[in-house]
Amino acid sequence: MLKLIDVVAEAEDRPVKLEELKKHVNANDFTDDDPQLEIFLDAAIDFVAERTSLTLRRSSWRVDRCEWWSGCLQILLTPVRDVTVKYLDADGAVQIVAANLYRWERTDLGQAEIRFLDGFTSPALKADAYNAVQIEIEAGFDQDPNMTGAGDDPELEFPPRARQAVLMIAASWYRNREASSETELKVVPLAAEALLGQLRVYR
Repeated sequence: MLKLIDVVAEAEDRPVKLEELKKHVNANDFTDDDPQLEIFLDAAIDFVAERTSLTLRRSSWRVDRCEWWSGCLQILLTPVRDVTVKYLDADGAVQIVAANLYRWERTDLGQAEIRFLDGFTSPALKADAYNAVQIEIEAGFDQDPNMTGAGDDPELEFPPRARQAVLMIAASWYRNREASSETELKVVPLAAEALLGQLRVYR
């Protein structure tokens, strides 16, 4: 089972900055609406992530298994940054599998496929433990354009279309915050819908 264990990016490290949204909605010259803009911005980031299946915020995840696997194991997160394989030995102590005993590679969708190499021999695991094998995954795009996405690893660069979709959706919610019905507040601009369709990862 894939589960979130930590969100690396705090509010100040959003992939889309409050300053960008303020410029987008022409709110640069006042701060009264900043708390509300932050709420809409966080909600828009999470909305775009959910609709596209992209991991927009830097975060750590874990897959628990009761046994070792053969062949290729696929991790359905996009994009994957790093993978660490741990296990509970027969005594229940946490051990780390040496990185030179397995290999992980990104697929065309930015997800990960993990396979053990020939030198790996399956250590004994703690009996009857659902989490005897623990695969920890770091995922998410760079939050700062000056990080690796600037050239070292272009696949980790935050997608410009995702940035635009977040800004359009947050701005729409902000401009319609006095709408009379909750339904109107959930409307997504057609242009943003088109961007979400282009970004969506189909698994």
